[in-house]
Amino acid sequence: MEFVLPCEYSVKEILPAIRALVAEKLVNEKNLSIYKAAELMGLTPAAVENYLKKRRGTKVKDLLKNDKEFMDFLESFSNKVLKKEDISSLSSYYCILCAEGKKVLNKNGYKLSHCIIESNLAGYNLSLKE
Repeated sequence: MEFVLPCEYSVKEILPAIRALVAEKLVNEKNLSIYKAAELMGLTPAAVENYLKKRRGTKVKDLLKNDKEFMDFLESFSNKVLKKEDISSLSSYYCILCAEGKKVLNKNGYKLSHCIIESNLAGYNLSLKE
């Protein structure tokens, strides 16, 4: 049995997939340049290009992309990034997206444990709804 911390899988697989999906939305759907998307996401243009060219964040991206509820969350998050909302509040949304991503993966046969933040999310009124 392999011991993997909840956030370890998130950092290696879920968050890169989320960044790839956000990069796609900003560049392909919102028509931003790679440079502007990188600036808004707090990444380098090279990192955004790697996400767009499927060099990073590909392992679980399609599972997340095929889940309508998750993509609704991601759309709201992308809009917040586009509006340049406070970065400290946006960082909290990554935890929500990670938790929602884990739900999607668990529905698809992954066995991912919850982190302490996910256990406490129900007690907070954090929503990606506009």
